[in-house]
Amino acid sequence: MIKGARVPERAYLIVLWAVSVIFAGFIVGFGNLVIGDLPQVETTVSPEQFVDKARDEKLQSELKQAEDRSGAIDDKLQIARLQLEQARRASQTATETFQAWIQTRTATTDPQQDPEVVQRTRQLEQLKGNERAIQGRINTLENERLPLEQRATALRQEQADLQDAAYPAFEKALFWQELRIFLLRLALTLPMLLLAAWLVAKRRKGAYWPLSRGFVIAAVFVFFVELVPYLPSYGGYIRYGVGILLTVAAGHFLIKNMRHYLEKRREVEAQAEEERRKLVSHDEAFKKMSAKVCPGCDRPIAAMEGSETNFCVHCGMTLFDHCSKCNARKMAFFRYCMACGTPAQDAAKAGT
Repeated sequence: MIKGARVPERAYLIVLWAVSVIFAGFIVGFGNLVIGDLPQVETTVSPEQFVDKARDEKLQSELKQAEDRSGAIDDKLQIARLQLEQARRASQTATETFQAWIQTRTATTDPQQDPEVVQRTRQLEQLKGNERAIQGRINTLENERLPLEQRATALRQEQADLQDAAYPAFEKALFWQELRIFLLRLALTLPMLLLAAWLVAKRRKGAYWPLSRGFVIAAVFVFFVELVPYLPSYGGYIRYGVGILLTVAAGHFLIKNMRHYLEKRREVEAQAEEERRKLVSHDEAFKKMSAKVCPGCDRPIAAMEGSETNFCVHCGMTLFDHCSKCNARKMAFFRYCMACGTPAQDAAKAGT
């Protein structure tokens, strides 16, 4: 493949691209410092800021009281349940001992009248009575705790209703905060984007385009990193709307430029070949011929098996000719013959 660019020129192009990227990196870093050092004009918005503070504090106080009382009852219940478990074990042990003693005892009198039997029976009744008393205290404590739990549940529901009532005001404040943040970032990035668009439109062929290209790269990065993520969504309508507008604008720009390009190509193709050749630079011709594209009309070079392709079948431009000295076939844009080194003929005589 023929390459028209010189080796040092290619190296310069690579280095200049590196300069563009590095320059863009410094601009992005500087922009991050500027945004980071901006005064913190906005504070975090939370739903709690819009709740009725007096009512909320009163509910919190009542809820704390109810929870404290309920906690104290729970502590008593825990102790009472432990005492009940101990009383049950003691009663069960005493019952088992009494039954074993009755079975092994040799009674000489009526067991119902035996004083020892009566005494042990009364002891069992006392243990059972203690067990029933502890269970009664547990029931009383549970009855005391139930209204407190119901009250705490009602207070929590009131708190939830209070927060729900404050949510519309919170959403409104959040709306305006997001809008202010976006407008602040837009005020910083919009001039940069406009300058980048102007550089692309007017300075692409300038001597300092590598630096301008770095600025454009930085502007694109800032647009997608520093601006787009902060674009308010509001249910997706804003972002989709902005996407539609940007797509329409980009489509209009591309269609307009394509029509301008096609109109310019038609005007160029209507000119004589000598005039068209003046519009094509040496390096541009080499690059397009290497890609098998006609330098005159940008269409693919047609080729037929068994025949030489010396002219473009679309615009008629001479692509290959023969050296006037050694008759070697060469590209018409060569300045010297590659076989004998003879200077190329004038463009007006090429192909004759």
